[in-house]
Amino acid sequence: NPKPQAWNRRVCDRLTLTRRLVLEIVDGEILTGQSVDISPRGVLMKSDTPPEGALLGMAGTLFIISDKGQFSSGYPCRVIRLEISSIALEIDKKSAAAFGNHMAKDLLGQ
Repeated sequence: NPKPQAWNRRVCDRLTLTRRLVLEIVDGEILTGQSVDISPRGVLMKSDTPPEGALLGMAGTLFIISDKGQFSSGYPCRVIRLEISSIALEIDKKSAAAFGNHMAKDLLGQ
């Protein structure tokens, strides 16, 4: 009997896209870094400095910095995975449409 095919746990495909990011955790810690990849519901962020606290499960707000240094609106998110200096963030469902819209405009250069 053939084995059943493993399911991909990702809800959305990710794009390799590098953008400067600021992550403000609810406890006040602020991390800067850049995106490794982005999807409509999440971001993998490589932090400039290793996070200080236990971030897994923590809520925060993600800001995307434009090439001109302008900050985007804040997107509520949650830390869902940590790997050395990489932080996987899930964008809050209520903000996913606005986040996806921002990224689409960014990709189209608008």
